[in-house]
Amino acid sequence: MEWAEINCIIEALEALIEKYNTLLESGAQNEDDKSDTSNDLAYAEILLGKYEAMREKAAQG
Repeated sequence: MEWAEINCIIEALEALIEKYNTLLESGAQNEDDKSDTSNDLAYAEILLGKYEAMREKAAQG
């Protein structure tokens, strides 16, 4: 995967994580929706870590 693609995915995941955090903090969700959003947030954070590691590896050559 190319450097630009990795950075694009990282930016998208960061935006998604911010959206999920804002949604969770708003208090506008019922318990089921909060649970779903929390799960989605956790998965997005895992993916972010994966792509950050890929970016670091790509930077090292």
